[in-house]
Amino acid sequence: MTGFPIQEPMKTIPILSTILLSLLLSTPSKALTMQGVEVAPQAVVSGKTLPLNGAGLRTVTLAFIPIKAYVASFYAPTPLRSYEAVLASQGPLQFNFTFLQGVSQKQVTDAWTAQFKESATATYPDLAKDQAAFIGFFGPLKKGGVETVEIVGNETRAYDNGTLRGTIQGENFQKAFLSLWFGSSPVQASLKSDLLGK
Repeated sequence: MTGFPIQEPMKTIPILSTILLSLLLSTPSKALTMQGVEVAPQAVVSGKTLPLNGAGLRTVTLAFIPIKAYVASFYAPTPLRSYEAVLASQGPLQFNFTFLQGVSQKQVTDAWTAQFKESATATYPDLAKDQAAFIGFFGPLKKGGVETVEIVGNETRAYDNGTLRGTIQGENFQKAFLSLWFGSSPVQASLKSDLLGK
């Protein structure tokens, strides 16, 4: 008897399952909402789409009162679950800091200065100079304002509310910046865990 062979129905089930799974995995996940801030499921840096690696809340204590400072989000090309993995990544990487309170220029400068002083474990001779230049890129912000830092190739790019304010060259500064969040003395231990998606 000639003609097309009859395919058994059961054989199509694994194929359909594979197709459906692929569609589900390729569909962008919904935005995460944290403290009223919508955290996008992905970011685009230098033409490359980066999935959200992790996000968390930064709190500071003033006069024994915890203050919710900002929501931080971290984007990377592949899942990064350790400091070592972050350092080994070829990038690009992006950090967004969405502020939950309005902050003055002095508050911005003081906060970044304190973070480097307390948490930068990867140091080098010119760190003080590069640190000062980096901090100078950021100005006062209204509630909901966003500071963004991108690590692309040999550059660390600083954006204030979406506007590129300046760039620091070199891997040494990149390592110092990453140590703030993921090193042995991070800005906030719970935030380190959150940004690593743990």
